[in-house]
Amino acid sequence: MSKLDLMKDPFYAQLMFVIESVICKADKSAAENGVRLTDSAIKSALNKARHMTPEKIIEPIISIVKREDLIEELARCIAGNRELLEIDGPEGEGMDVTRAHWDNAISAVEASLKTRNHGGPGSRDYLDFIHSFVERGQL
Repeated sequence: MSKLDLMKDPFYAQLMFVIESVICKADKSAAENGVRLTDSAIKSALNKARHMTPEKIIEPIISIVKREDLIEELARCIAGNRELLEIDGPEGEGMDVTRAHWDNAISAVEASLKTRNHGGPGSRDYLDFIHSFVERGQL
């Protein structure tokens, strides 16, 4: 199954929505603290998250004002959310999200970022897209 096919799979769509919701929260927190995140920063955070040992955290720390620290915190939040999830499995039973599932979901989010990023340095094409996507999903 390709990364783009994962986006269509209901199981992975749930995982991607969680990751993208965390990204949106971190971006809003950054903006409130005068930090402008870019698609490149999100790509970096996703890559870092893949290699982190998860801690049980769900919300980015709002008071961080340095861009590098915020990227690190976002990565920790993405990695940590896997430990907090229980997703409906194929037959409606609850199932834990494995590291492999989470890595695949991160890869699918990265593919989405690559698909939606059309700009050069400083681009926010992906971030602008997911803000509207996540808002619609929470209705």
